[in-house]
Amino acid sequence: MGFDGVPKMLAGMVYAIVAFFVLVYLLRRGKFNRKIGYAFLAVSTTMGFVVFAPMIPQQFQLLILENTGIPGPAIPVVVMMVLFVLLTFVFGRIFCGYLCPVGAVQELAYSVPGRKLKITNKTVPIVFHLLFLVAFIILGMAFSIEVLAYLGFRQFFYLNVTSIFFYVFLALLILSAFVYRPFCRLFCPYGALLSLVSIKGLFKLRRNENCIDCKDCGEICPTNEAGRNDLKQECYLCNRCKETCPVDAIEYGRR
Repeated sequence: MGFDGVPKMLAGMVYAIVAFFVLVYLLRRGKFNRKIGYAFLAVSTTMGFVVFAPMIPQQFQLLILENTGIPGPAIPVVVMMVLFVLLTFVFGRIFCGYLCPVGAVQELAYSVPGRKLKITNKTVPIVFHLLFLVAFIILGMAFSIEVLAYLGFRQFFYLNVTSIFFYVFLALLILSAFVYRPFCRLFCPYGALLSLVSIKGLFKLRRNENCIDCKDCGEICPTNEAGRNDLKQECYLCNRCKETCPVDAIEYGRR
């Protein structure tokens, strides 16, 4: 199976679904802040080490490899993957932002004080990400190559320090202290799907009539998605834009 035991799978699924709707409630009520966000990030990261769930990128990999005879995810996991695609369309990338352990540990690393390197041309990582998704699918289905295994996040969360791939992800994690979420924005195949879905998402962080075009939100946004007309496909709801706004002009809601 694509998970380490039914209890662990259920624990991951229950946590992800319950936490998702708690976050939706907090965002809709305007009660969410980055301190609360850090609490969710810490729990999600811990879940990664304790139960290695919910690790949907890994399940997506196994689903792609299923036609090769490699055992794939159980039906509940596939249902969960589809569920979060639908939820992302409605509520935005809450799963990527706070519930996936791979994303959570990178977000925590980026919060470490220090100089940050911003990719000013956001088209480049988006195009690379989509090309990687295509290569991921082709290499998996046609050649049975488990691409994500070479990036080492599974070995990292299992603390398999004897594997060279543990250090591949560790290098990505160190990089994420300076560059925002390199794995999420360049390599995660499930994240690439969710980024496409979120383009037409219903609920997003949006500007309201209070906006004075001071551009503070654009300066602090790590993915260059705070512009008035940006698609928000790479918005992880980190709340930096909202908390830096001097006139309370950013709110989570529908158009």
